[in-house]
Amino acid sequence: MAALKLLIKVIDTFNEKIAKTFSFFIFLLIATLTYEVIARYGFDSPTQWSFDATYFICSLILVLGLAYTWQIGGHVSVDLITIKLSRRANAALKVFFIVTLFFFCWFNIFRVMIPHLQNSWMLKERSMTGFMPPIYPYKIWIFAGVAMLVMQGVVEFLKELYVLITGEELR
Repeated sequence: MAALKLLIKVIDTFNEKIAKTFSFFIFLLIATLTYEVIARYGFDSPTQWSFDATYFICSLILVLGLAYTWQIGGHVSVDLITIKLSRRANAALKVFFIVTLFFFCWFNIFRVMIPHLQNSWMLKERSMTGFMPPIYPYKIWIFAGVAMLVMQGVVEFLKELYVLITGEELR
């Protein structure tokens, strides 16, 4: 049991630290967008790099925050049915859906991403817009975000399975 608690704590702490660290990139995003607006409307001289930079920074913040958002219960959920269930029945429902929907979907996405990522690095893939920046590094953080989300899915599955088996929250 101690090993399980340690695994959960390590994954939760890792996801939290990564998400909080990259959340500060929002200031870089604001600066980039502010610069583009001033350049475009103030000086009638839009940049070529702004669209790609905005796209990359937004994806970095979003993807590396997915797991932490799930950890703190920030994703959208519909509680119309589960609010009326006991905690153990709720856990059973969550375990069922994590196994059948989440793991099936995200493990397949993860599996498909690996050769796609390798191919992108082999070709030194570039964007087809703007100043054509390289996008193979971009695919690394998308892959990392998916890996973090899958790890958080394992944590949530273990927590709910523990509730289902014992009837108590894992502390």
